[in-house]
Amino acid sequence: MDKKNRSFYLFSILLLIIATLISYSNSFDCSFQFDDVHSIFQNSYVRDISKFSDLNYWFNFYNRAPAQFTLALNYKYGQLDVFGYHVVNLIIHALSSILVFVLTGLLLRSISIKQRYIINNRKYIQLFTALIFAVHPIQTQSVTYIIQRMESLSGMFYLGALIFYFFARSNRKKTLNFLLFGLFALLAVLTKQTSFSLPLSIMLLEIFFIRGIEDKISRKVVYSIVGILSGTALVMLIKNTLPRETYDISRLDYFTAQLTVIPKYIFLSFIPVGQNLDHDILMPEGFFTAKVLGGSVLIAGLFVISVFLYKKEKMISFGIFWFFALLALRSSILPIGDLMYEHRLYMSIFGYGLLITSTVFYLNEKFKLNRTIKLFPLIILSVITVAYSVSTFQRNKVWKTDISLWADSVKKSPDKFRPNYNIAEALKRNRHIDKALNFYLKANSIEPNSYGTCNNIGNIYYEKNNVEKAKEFYRKAININPDYTKTLNNLANIYLTEKNYPEAEKLYLKALSVDEKYIDALFNLGNLYYLTGRNEEALDTYEKVILLKPDHKAAQENYDTLNKIMKDKVIENGK
Repeated sequence: MDKKNRSFYLFSILLLIIATLISYSNSFDCSFQFDDVHSIFQNSYVRDISKFSDLNYWFNFYNRAPAQFTLALNYKYGQLDVFGYHVVNLIIHALSSILVFVLTGLLLRSISIKQRYIINNRKYIQLFTALIFAVHPIQTQSVTYIIQRMESLSGMFYLGALIFYFFARSNRKKTLNFLLFGLFALLAVLTKQTSFSLPLSIMLLEIFFIRGIEDKISRKVVYSIVGILSGTALVMLIKNTLPRETYDISRLDYFTAQLTVIPKYIFLSFIPVGQNLDHDILMPEGFFTAKVLGGSVLIAGLFVISVFLYKKEKMISFGIFWFFALLALRSSILPIGDLMYEHRLYMSIFGYGLLITSTVFYLNEKFKLNRTIKLFPLIILSVITVAYSVSTFQRNKVWKTDISLWADSVKKSPDKFRPNYNIAEALKRNRHIDKALNFYLKANSIEPNSYGTCNNIGNIYYEKNNVEKAKEFYRKAININPDYTKTLNNLANIYLTEKNYPEAEKLYLKALSVDEKYIDALFNLGNLYYLTGRNEEALDTYEKVILLKPDHKAAQENYDTLNKIMKDKVIENGK
């Protein structure tokens, strides 16, 4: 590499780091959100890094061990200080952006690229593709949302794998680069199973950019990949072993729904307005509806355009194909519980960046726009990049707290259960009880069969001294789920305060029949026995609580007090 190119690379990498840092400069104090709670707070592997010595854990795809290991390192050295988690997320994203820059450079220098305007401007295309990837606001869900480092870390390994594959196919230290390709591919797949789309990406590289001495596609490699993918899919179809995350949605229904989701992804890529953690996607009533047909026409049209442009405008064509290829596993016939999530676009944005940058230079060449506005492509791409960067900065403000995040989501998905429930939970944690109650009631009207919601409504009414309303919702929860121990215990507590001891005892015993180690119900049952003069049973029950939880001070104090009373009574009777 000559001095001029080295300077360009150093400048570009520095600019990428600075742009990423500026865009996410207000994200370092954003709180833990949503799935962060059970994935970090309640994850025994994250809280005990020594457990990663088990190799079986590493090679179970569902554990996503590489990402979990980085979280465990965060916990080991920073506990639950959110700053360190965001630093690691940002480093991963910056590295991914640099790898996008490297991979784009390799593609642009392929001998298959013939367009003079591309060759003359490839440095700018390379840089702005990476910048758009780095600062696009759709990436916030993979960067600011801590647990979604699984997406960005998988993407980083994915890009590394493709770079080493490209090196190996270009006969650069073939054996070493194939080994490194295999390592990065394995890490990508272990981090997130969606990286099984790697063969599709490799096939695109082969078709578009990898050429032999005579500038010909290696049909042998392409046919082999197509054969393996087709054969694997066929076998899985016959054996009915195609993966799925949920059985609540049929493959056909899921595919039909994705025909309405993909246009939303496309729109958000171009104009990231209306970003939402929890999009409210309604299941279409059938294929022959306006949204489904419209989505089908749009997707088919883009495919036709990309095929038509293959020979003349390879970069634009590749950008479109890449966008869809990286969505393929999650927007096809492999049902996932949630129909739409923005983090699924993380790697697709690379294709979008290539599409935008190449199109700007194509339009400049075709219509000679430089004659009207000097440096037209650079001005347009700079404006786009700055606009995306500002949007990312603004979007990060929404991620600040659980209240701000779910308030944004409930505003955009007002009729969806989860945003209403989660804003209620956030408000309750922050002691905004009346506001929390309103959202719980809205969530209950959307999903009346949520016993957890009924229980929480009951808790708030009880806290507000509206005992009858509390009992009403506790009974609703028990009618929905007779074995819900929390509500059984809560309703029993009300009966206990009302001195309705038979009903209270019945509910405590019911809760303990479901979970004999439920501490709250066991302790409260001990109190009931004490209040009704059944001292031996009370002592026995308190003793069980202490055995299960030796640091339960109230149980220990009650046990000691009651034990002393009984001993004093024995002594007194003896006299």
